[in-house]
Amino acid sequence: MDLNSPEAIRKVDSANMMGALLSFPDYVRTAYGLPRPLLDIPRPAGIAVLGMGGSAIGGDLLSSCLLEKNGPPVLVNRDYELPSHVGPKTLVFAVSYSGNTEETLAAFDEAKKRGCNIVTISSGGFLAQRNDPARHVPLPGGLQPRAAVGLMLLPMIGVLEDLGVADFRSEVDETVRLLTEMTRELGPSSPAAENPAKAVALGLLGAFPMIFSGPFLAPVAKRWRTQLNENSKLLAREDVIPEMDHNDLVAWSEDPMAARCSVVLLRDLREHPRIAKRMELTRRLGLDRARHVAEVRSRGTGTLPRLLSALIVGDFASFYLAVLRGADPSPVKVIERLKRELAG
Repeated sequence: MDLNSPEAIRKVDSANMMGALLSFPDYVRTAYGLPRPLLDIPRPAGIAVLGMGGSAIGGDLLSSCLLEKNGPPVLVNRDYELPSHVGPKTLVFAVSYSGNTEETLAAFDEAKKRGCNIVTISSGGFLAQRNDPARHVPLPGGLQPRAAVGLMLLPMIGVLEDLGVADFRSEVDETVRLLTEMTRELGPSSPAAENPAKAVALGLLGAFPMIFSGPFLAPVAKRWRTQLNENSKLLAREDVIPEMDHNDLVAWSEDPMAARCSVVLLRDLREHPRIAKRMELTRRLGLDRARHVAEVRSRGTGTLPRLLSALIVGDFASFYLAVLRGADPSPVKVIERLKRELAG
């Protein structure tokens, strides 16, 4: 499949996933400007984000955003039940693009019983119906949930900004400018020789993808893995340095399977000097046995642009890898079947 052929891409992309990828900067701008609840509450002692899949990734990104801003700790709850420490002093974001995710609805009901301050974010569904309309953020509909990560993340950032937890205004402007530039660089009209996402996809083709990062970009590594799962229809794996140096590196140095793997190293411009040293040593002492190793570096200065600039390359790369494999990136038939059988 020719990645430089718009016609070949359109033939595979039945639901216009590429259109959603190119609109990512607009989703960030739109979501930040959506009307949001004005909460008359003290600064939260903790934050819990209830969500699954593409709806939960926003919580992971939020956690990394707040780490550098001395924000409260963020729990991302991917479960029907809540930990015992979630209570009235916790600000809860219940996030489900469809509004019908059963795990999120169950956790929302439990949070309501415990007297938590809850903001719901969805494009409709039962979640919107169960919460006070004044504490609900309605999202534009019509997207795959994984394509709406910007729409689901920015309202949470806006609510926290209004509470005085952190100031993201300049970061949002920087992010929109940067993502707008990057969609041109990563889009289908940019030839493979000049397009980092197409180059990554070609390096991953026919291999088992491994995505490694430092702690700050760990949510982005998870996002890369899940996009390869859903868009490219591939098994993939992610891990975090320095933890992987304490176990995984042994397998890389000795397992013949290493030669069947291709690696993407996600590098942050502000990564700890020891993380940078570990990245270089890990690449030389183990990852040199991989079929292919690529590096993707974050861009920008603020936490939000650095996260989303690394994330968007993975979104485009997973799309192009789907095209190379002749797979339509949008359908997730087995997930829909699972939901039907659970409902039955």
